[in-house]
Amino acid sequence: MTEELVRERAIKGIQKEVSKGVQFIRTHVDITDPNLIGMKALIKLREELKDIVTLQLVAFPQEGFFRYKGAEQLMEEALKMGADVAGGIPHFEISYEHGVESLKRIVDMAIKYNVMIDIHCDENDDPNSRFLEVLNALVMEKDYGKNTTASHTCSFGSVENSYANKMLGLFKESQINFISCPTENAHLQGRGDSYPKRRGLTRVKELLHNGNNVAFAQDSIADYWYPLGNGNMMNILDNGIHLAHFTHIDEINKAFDLITYNGANIMRVNDEFGIEIGKPANLIILDAKDAYEAIRERAEVLASIRNGEYLFKREPRKNEIDIDFLKQ
Repeated sequence: MTEELVRERAIKGIQKEVSKGVQFIRTHVDITDPNLIGMKALIKLREELKDIVTLQLVAFPQEGFFRYKGAEQLMEEALKMGADVAGGIPHFEISYEHGVESLKRIVDMAIKYNVMIDIHCDENDDPNSRFLEVLNALVMEKDYGKNTTASHTCSFGSVENSYANKMLGLFKESQINFISCPTENAHLQGRGDSYPKRRGLTRVKELLHNGNNVAFAQDSIADYWYPLGNGNMMNILDNGIHLAHFTHIDEINKAFDLITYNGANIMRVNDEFGIEIGKPANLIILDAKDAYEAIRERAEVLASIRNGEYLFKREPRKNEIDIDFLKQ
């Protein structure tokens, strides 16, 4: 692995996403590498592409905070280099105790360097996986919930309702954020089930009704965890609202928040995002007359504008030969 190879692959992925209208990307960069090659390459690329896309880099111990020798020191080094977010994957550690300890150290490190937190949390079907509870308790104690995101939290979709209701009360108090990855979670989870098969998603509707900030995301582009990712957030939204049963007409009309405002709140890019006088002219144009039609028709992005300049612009699709079954 070289910086040049990381850069080449990253640009291919970014091009895919930008061509679908994405202008803000949070990416998890593996820091379980003694040379931090990925982080070095992406810090340079973040600056190089800042006029095209906002890149937010998570220092992520892919091989485990304790399972990989020296991961703690490498994470701290990545944060010193300029990573925006501290990540973790406690359910991948060698024991429950190691997972808890990893969260304690990651939260402390994030506060020390004044960065956000984004944890791959309980990405499994085990209803006894409890790292979300631990993470929430740690950030509640330190009043850091609004700066913290629990990603995936698939097991929270499998827990018993009385436990879920208890935790929803605590989430409301902490104001922790959530990210659900509909296509990846549905692809990976429930594989150990016969029938009925679980959908793999967290309790999206319940968390939203609880007042917590929830966003949908695309976790992978053409890799082992999800071989079908292409950066199309309209596809993510389509899958997500179906899997979460978020399909009442009132829910559909609010669904765009799951891939726009809610994600902006998680990334804390509100200065660059939103329609207000004085903010940058960052926007996309969809081939639809309103939100409902855009979602129902899976509308294409016709243009993406960044700081008032077109990143791309395309014509609506037209048939060379139109269907006309009314002709006699």
